[in-house]
Amino acid sequence: MKIIIPKQELLKAVNTVKSIVSQKSALPILSHILMEADDNKLKLTTTDLKVSIECVVECTVEVTGSLTVSSQRLSMILGELPDEDVTLELLEANIVELRCGKKVETKLFSISPDEYPPVRDFEGIEPIVFNQSVLKKLFQRTSFAICTDQSRYNLTGLLLETRSDGLRVVATDGRRMSFAVSDEDIPTDREIKVIIPSKMIRELESLLEDNSEKIVKVYLDSNQASFLFDHVRVVTALIEGNFPNYEAVVPKKHDKEIIINLQKFMESMRRAYAMTNDKFRNVKLTFSEGKLLLTVKTPEVGDYKEELPISYENDTFDISFNPLFVIDVLRYMDSENVCMQLKDGSSPGVFKPYIEAPVDTYVNVVMPIRS
Repeated sequence: MKIIIPKQELLKAVNTVKSIVSQKSALPILSHILMEADDNKLKLTTTDLKVSIECVVECTVEVTGSLTVSSQRLSMILGELPDEDVTLELLEANIVELRCGKKVETKLFSISPDEYPPVRDFEGIEPIVFNQSVLKKLFQRTSFAICTDQSRYNLTGLLLETRSDGLRVVATDGRRMSFAVSDEDIPTDREIKVIIPSKMIRELESLLEDNSEKIVKVYLDSNQASFLFDHVRVVTALIEGNFPNYEAVVPKKHDKEIIINLQKFMESMRRAYAMTNDKFRNVKLTFSEGKLLLTVKTPEVGDYKEELPISYENDTFDISFNPLFVIDVLRYMDSENVCMQLKDGSSPGVFKPYIEAPVDTYVNVVMPIRS
């Protein structure tokens, strides 16, 4: 194999695929990028056996073929090269020669491409087409609530589900739940109910664009999924198991509804968070008619109080939350106000955007901290 390609094009492609590579893998081949050259195109592939990324770029192919090269080493070298064309050539004994201009020549040891694990191609499966910006927004609004406890494996991903009302995306870690719905350009004629691993969601959030004209094709089977962009394809194993009944988590009965300015509430919660520590991650909210008092008392840190105006007409009561959980919820709301629906100090709190009324297409449930 021998190719010639602009350095910046190769570096961009390498950085796209190397994000999932683990340098501590028990299989040395998994720390490498597989490169396959044919028809003036170069396909780069990486995998950790659960998630795989492919990226295709144009180049000059002088000799077709394939090779592997250390992703970390190649990225570091390319980052320090001058902005000129790069020549990559596979020599005898799996030696990869890299040349840039007339003065830079590097030889890298590699592994036979025959050892590289195959990536599923999904041939014969009809794709489902989504708008990239819609998917990205749904993922960003919910992914912070994905469980990181591997013993609760079925919660370590994001539920992607179609219903008659559109596409639903749900995440929960047992202490909070985030649920978002979109009916914008969503195909509802095909039934989807899959759990996508958190690592794949992180990759998709970085790859998906906010451009409303860009699409992504999604291929699904019983245990794998593929997301195809213009020149990038990402493949993942799906999480097996049942996702909990998330609709049952949302409290149906509450007698206290509070409306508060989103930006002011966010700023106050950030200040409250700054006054907590790892052992005492707690802010007390005291609601009274027209007023919210935030209180933090953290040993060895200090005390904090702040008062905010709210729309609330009911009895005075207290509830405590982890401020970071509330900040995560507020960060992705795009309304001027937020609505809190509460029952008492020991029941879950519901947070929704508020535009003349609570918006039910983005619902967050947060468990309180019981004192």
